[in-house]
Amino acid sequence: MPTDLLGGMLLPLESPRLVLRRFVPGDVPILAGYRSDPEVFRFQSWESCSVEEAATMVAQAQETLEPGKWLQIAFALRESGVLVGDCGLKLHESEPRHATVGITLAREHQGRGLASEGLSCLFDHLFSKTDVRRIVGDTDPENVASWRLLERLGMRREGHLRQNLWFKGRWADSYVYAILREEWLSRPRKTPPD
Repeated sequence: MPTDLLGGMLLPLESPRLVLRRFVPGDVPILAGYRSDPEVFRFQSWESCSVEEAATMVAQAQETLEPGKWLQIAFALRESGVLVGDCGLKLHESEPRHATVGITLAREHQGRGLASEGLSCLFDHLFSKTDVRRIVGDTDPENVASWRLLERLGMRREGHLRQNLWFKGRWADSYVYAILREEWLSRPRKTPPD
């Protein structure tokens, strides 16, 4: 597989079951499908994803990783190449050594440890091969699966922001999680199950 370097981010990355890669045109229908699932987008900022929107997202994901902009990374099964989800990565504009991540996984691939495995692979790379020193994730407190995932990855809850976001017709809270390079590199070396 060819590789490319995006501001210190080398893709593809591989874990035992996944390949973290750029999107390809064949991902469009699968991407539109899982991002249109009400259970998948329940805690996300969008309401659905048309094939046209998915095609635009795939095209935009070909851009380089630039501070202040999100880059979507495809999570595909290593054996088949089938897309199972995606991860958003953003380097902070004011401090590019700090990153934020978010993850979306197709419902049929949830609960199998793929989110933990994929994010662990990404964190390993960011903390050992780039200048990233801090990774942040935030989630709605009602999204129990999401905050439990962040905790299993060793991230610590740094804050509970009360009604900080107008979200789908209501004021929503946010949990903010983070982990530092030294914390990640000194943790026990096993991928926790989802």
